[in-house]
Amino acid sequence: MKQKITSEQHALIDQLLEKGEDRHTIAQRASVTPGQVSAIAAHRTMRKSVRPAGLHETSAAAGNASESPESGKDSQESPLGPAVAVPLGMDQDTGRPVIWDPHASSNPHVLIVGESGSGKTYTASRLVIELAHVRLPSIVFDYGQGFSLEHAPRAFRDDIRTVELQLGRDGIAINPLQIFPVDTHGPATVAQRVADTFIRVYPRLGVQQHALLRRAVLELLAEAGISVEDPRTWTLPPPSFRDLEQKLAEYTHADDAATRRAASSAGPHVSTLFFFNTFRKTGHALSWSDLLTHRNEVWILQLGGLEASVERAVTEFLLWSLIRYFEVLGPGTLRCFVVLDEAHKLAFGPGSPVEKILREGRKFGLGVILASQQPEDFSAVAFTNTATKVVFQIADQSGNVSRQLHRKVKNGHSYDYIAKTLGTLPRGSAYVMMANAGRVTRLFSFEERKAWSDLEKFPTNQKDAK
Repeated sequence: MKQKITSEQHALIDQLLEKGEDRHTIAQRASVTPGQVSAIAAHRTMRKSVRPAGLHETSAAAGNASESPESGKDSQESPLGPAVAVPLGMDQDTGRPVIWDPHASSNPHVLIVGESGSGKTYTASRLVIELAHVRLPSIVFDYGQGFSLEHAPRAFRDDIRTVELQLGRDGIAINPLQIFPVDTHGPATVAQRVADTFIRVYPRLGVQQHALLRRAVLELLAEAGISVEDPRTWTLPPPSFRDLEQKLAEYTHADDAATRRAASSAGPHVSTLFFFNTFRKTGHALSWSDLLTHRNEVWILQLGGLEASVERAVTEFLLWSLIRYFEVLGPGTLRCFVVLDEAHKLAFGPGSPVEKILREGRKFGLGVILASQQPEDFSAVAFTNTATKVVFQIADQSGNVSRQLHRKVKNGHSYDYIAKTLGTLPRGSAYVMMANAGRVTRLFSFEERKAWSDLEKFPTNQKDAK
């Protein structure tokens, strides 16, 4: 187990750093880890600087680091929410720490892109743990059982709680036919939302199938006593989501040929969603209020084992449920993050829940961390509305990512420099853009981050502060 650095080791490391020795040589001579050397090097740099590089040009987060989140008192939080100061790593040009504060930019959203094995999931894991330590919970949508916080050192995971739910196996007790208080047109809003989701998930459906699905939802709700014309009925229990399958089957025997044709083509397309019966009363009951009550939690929603289209549909309906819950809460400070680790499984088009979070999430206190292997997996809206971008080595053959970054960067990096950098980044390094400034950053590992906090000059956010 890694030992705390003694004063003698600290002095030796300072001397060797002053001579310009590399961190691996210093670690060997001082009998410490390279991560501990990196942490000391970072603090040496900070002592020479007025403030660290990153997003703290106008943020008081560092000054609030002595306030403990354990108390949970809102009076100790800034007007934007709990102070956040996440050290991502070291700027390879200046040697200064790069700090992420989701409060200090135009929006809290993060985009992570990089080839397989580059460190996307590892970086996302670090972010959600750091956020949990400052009482900002996260909801992780995991499609491949690959997102696990077990890889983080146990000492680093102290004081946070991980809730892992096997939704793909056990189902979810959420009904996509539910009417929310913010659904202005009640049943009509629900019918449109369900039909739109099916069209995004099953793109071979056409306008006739879309209209039929909308009609089917409205008829189901009406049969349950829920009328478009009578808002007093909108609080009645909705019918089972699986009843929609039966309604479509009934339409295949309709009197008019157009309805029969639309139902005969729509039914087989959407049958997989009903086959897995993911939305059922016996499934996991997700209470978004529980997440905000505990606040130091990370929820991992396991969706593995479902067919690809079912994964997309379940994700959309869950995101709509979450969005509507936050809209009911009303505008507020940053309350929660959603982590979508495989963006290629998502729809970013107009009217999608992901687009709504990107455009309006900040208003209701909802942030998102998007990650994927291919730049093409993200829409222009995703690039435009994520203030923080972490780009690992990628083959940016189209130049799209380089152009997107070059349009925003204000610290002198040319398009050619960015394009060359993205293709030659070493493992563990990324091009990080925050506050319209791009930095080639060697990202901290969990070990290095822990070594940083062990120095007791920059605690693990507020957790270790007294």
